[in-house]
Amino acid sequence: MEKSVVVVRRETNGDDVEGREALFAQLKALSLELLSLSQTPQKDPAVIPELLSLLRRAPPSSLQSFFHYTLFPLLLLLDAAVACRNQGGGVVVPYRVSDKVAEGVVSCLEELLKKCHVGSVDQMVVIMKKLTSGAVLTPSEASEEFREGIIRCFRAMISGLVPCSDDSCGCKGTLGWPQLSDRGDCQTQKVSEFGLETTGECLLAFLQSHSALAAVGHWLSILLKVADAEASRGHRGSAHLRVEAFMTLRILVVKVTIVLCIQGLIHLSFLLVLKRQIQCYLTHEF
Repeated sequence: MEKSVVVVRRETNGDDVEGREALFAQLKALSLELLSLSQTPQKDPAVIPELLSLLRRAPPSSLQSFFHYTLFPLLLLLDAAVACRNQGGGVVVPYRVSDKVAEGVVSCLEELLKKCHVGSVDQMVVIMKKLTSGAVLTPSEASEEFREGIIRCFRAMISGLVPCSDDSCGCKGTLGWPQLSDRGDCQTQKVSEFGLETTGECLLAFLQSHSALAAVGHWLSILLKVADAEASRGHRGSAHLRVEAFMTLRILVVKVTIVLCIQGLIHLSFLLVLKRQIQCYLTHEF
């Protein structure tokens, strides 16, 4: 796993080049505004809805080329949003990122992760760590929309992890999609649809490896705790957040735990109990 993933776009005509140049010009202007916003916060900046609209319109094949460029300022603002909400973090921040800005940032990040592949193991680890910091925030620290957005970002990222072309790679042990999962999140067709090629390390195999075991286990625990916390809040709890936590958990189980059981890194009994919990919820048995 020494090489980073390289995503190559096959250009077919001048229109593609012109379209990508126009997209870059817009992303550059908005990214600079985001960087400025991270230093001089505003309560309701126009740049975030403009960026979200652009990300939704942009074709994945073009947006992939500017993934790193767009990701950087979003992660900076996400860091700030989490730091000023983490009451036990001990980090002093000079300003507070408003709920509207924080929720807009995670919406933009989710859209970016839905359309683009993460570039390397190192980058995936960085994103996972930052999302983990947001996912552990309590209902008293962060809004429901922000916490749900964090989980949706994680879901988008792991949904986009696809098996590599190496037939001998361990990622081939992954099972198919859960019957009740949202297939709209499945991004396994992105490579063939847009003429993209990936070379280098397999991100899915890394997620299934011993190196990622602690992070995977932490996320399994986080998602179960989020669902349980919302249930314990009764009518004040969020059904949407609980569903999102369980659906993300369901996808994570399919992506990694079967292989980890085969490798002996997760006990089979744990997987069976976990699957039972998810199935009970989805069939309204508890």
